Amino acid sequence: MVLVDTVFYAALVPLVPRFTEEFGLSKSAAGILSGAFGVGVLLGSAPASYLAGRVGVRSTSVGGLLLVSFASLAFGFAGEAWQLVALRLAGGVGSALGWVSALTWLAERAPEERRGEMIGTLLSAAVVGALLGPVLGGAAATVGIVPAFASVSCVGLVVAVWALLTPGPPPIPGRPLREVLAAARRPQLLTGLAFIAFSPLLFGALAVLAPLQLSRLGWGAAAIGAVFLVAAVFEAIVHPLLGRWSDRSGYRPPVLAGTLGSLAVLLVLPWAEYAPLVALLVVLAGVAFNAPLVPGTSLLSRGAEKAGIGGAPAFGATNFAWASGYAAGTFLGGSLADLGGDVLSYLSLAVVCLLALLVSRQTV
Repeated sequence: MVLVDTVFYAALVPLVPRFTEEFGLSKSAAGILSGAFGVGVLLGSAPASYLAGRVGVRSTSVGGLLLVSFASLAFGFAGEAWQLVALRLAGGVGSALGWVSALTWLAERAPEERRGEMIGTLLSAAVVGALLGPVLGGAAATVGIVPAFASVSCVGLVVAVWALLTPGPPPIPGRPLREVLAAARRPQLLTGLAFIAFSPLLFGALAVLAPLQLSRLGWGAAAIGAVFLVAAVFEAIVHPLLGRWSDRSGYRPPVLAGTLGSLAVLLVLPWAEYAPLVALLVVLAGVAFNAPLVPGTSLLSRGAEKAGIGGAPAFGATNFAWASGYAAGTFLGGSLADLGGDVLSYLSLAVVCLLALLVSRQTV
């Protein structure tokens, strides 16, 4: 389930320079195009949580897959920038339905002592989609956008049929919204949500700025897609290891390591004027930026159980946090770059890393 929507989500990255040139987009507008997916996830998180608890994760996941499949197919035929934005938004809503369903499904099946490892494995499955996304985007620059995105639609329909035929856990209605909101103010849950939002905040800005930086240095869509493909490979390898690490050593070590690594990458990226160096930094960023995501999700899951919040509301909050970070990262990354260049954008994110270090030392 999560593989299909991450393919659609990640396919845009190598196409950012093409759409920027074709539609005359500024970096801010490119950020809006990229971030529309996150806004869709943001809008779809609460309905996804409600539907997963009311009609079950299987029906909710099928609905999400159908919506992503439609958005992907229509994306290939879009001829205006606003149409691309609207379809990215729709794909994000479908992604929210799929992610809440998948995480709730996993929480019902995974033993508590292996929760972090299993979440890391699920995220690695999603990263496989992120692996294929840049490849798809690079291929779209060669074979055409219509056949490339139509292929994602076909895969989505096949997976929807498979999910429809797979037995899922019964619907579990959640607690009233006011009780969920009251429980969500607990420090453990707030910390988990903060670390979930941290990763896409950084990577959202990178997904807008790095392709344009590599394009300016002479690399085409295929080469840019290959860079993000390699980054996703390393990310897929590291996610289960981070989950195992957090299970055994607690949340602080992987969070601190990822935040320090992110800070180092952000301080070098603005001044990198050699394309292979930028590519290397993107690969390192794929690991470092996303390091707090697995422990943050695991922390939220355990905290939600202790607070008596069902799986679907908890993972609806997970989607909400991720989408908030990604939407903010893409928009602010492009906007700050328009105001003061990539230096202002990356250094602002470095300040966020410093704040995250302070939070992690006090609360994790």
